[in-house]
Formats: sequence, structure tokens, C-alpha cells
Amino acid sequence: MGILDQVDWSGVEVDSGMDNAALPPGEYTVEAWSYSEEVSAAGNTYLHFEFKVLGPTHVNQRIWENFTLTGSSTVGMARLKSFISVAGIDVNQPLGAALVNSAMNRPLNVTTRIEEGIEYADKTQITSFKEAKNMAQAQAPVAPAAPVAPPVASPAAPTMSTPVYTVTAPVVAPPPVTGVWTT
Repeated sequence: MGILDQVDWSGVEVDSGMDNAALPPGEYTVEAWSYSEEVSAAGNTYLHFEFKVLGPTHVNQRIWENFTLTGSSTVGMARLKSFISVAGIDVNQPLGAALVNSAMNRPLNVTTRIEEGIEYADKTQITSFKEAKNMAQAQAPVAPAAPVAPPVASPAAPTMSTPVYTVTAPVVAPPPVTGVWTT
């Protein structure tokens, strides 16, 4: 008998929270969840990104954004560079899959607006990328703990002395978020 035969979901409501409707305009903390390389009808190559909302509201909803890499306009490249830079990645290096992959799953803030649809439904559009507000605090270096002084012995009566050792664990920064993303 598997887990599906043991679960009672009779008291659970159907969740319609993942309806892909446009998010209200505002500022959200997101992370780049996935991307793929695509070619537009005009023949331009672009990166199609899916961002996952982390908060403060609409958690787990998605925002899709395209960054055009070829063609006469550099707007898509400038926006991609802004996103990668705000994600904390050094953009003073050649653009490549490794650079884009290093920006994945890193929290950042975005400001959004609603782009009114003509042939399709309204959609959420990212208007700017910003450093996550709590990111600076989370990545701030932690000072090592000060050594603890040994207790002062009372001069009242001679006793057998046991050395006092202070053990301090090294302060270790959390490892960077890494992963292998395929496009």
C-alpha cells in the first residue's frame, strides 16, 4: 500500500492560487527559477526567464521576462546585465551560460507594472531590478567571537587546578548558491 492509498484529502479545499493572473503593480522579492534560449518570429535570439515570487505577497506565483540578445536594440542586453548585476554577480566578464547560471536562485527585488494585453491577457512586466532589501544583512560578515577569559580562582583555599580551555568554532559564511542549469 503506497502513500496515495493512505492520505485523506476530503477536508482539503481546491487551491486556485496559481492562476497566473497578472500581479498587482508593486515591489516583490523574486528569484530566477529557470530560463531557456528562444528565437522570436523576427529571428532574434532571446532568453526567456521564469522568476518565482518569494514575497511579500503572491508567494510562488511566476513572472516571465524576455531578454533579447540579438537585433538592433540593446535594451534587452542592458536589462539582462542589470538583473545579473543586482543578483550579486560581477558583470565585468564575458556573457555566457556560466555567468547566467550563477545568477539563478538568488533573491532580488523587482518593481512591476501591468502590461495590458491586446490579443492576450494582461501580464506582469518587470520595470526594474533592485538588490533584495535583506540581502546585505544576510551577507554581512560575522565578526569572530571574542575569546572567553578563564575564570578567576578564589584565593581562599589551595585546590587542584584543572586547565580551562576555551573552544570557539570558526565563523563560516554560508556557501554561495550554485547549481547546474540546462537551457
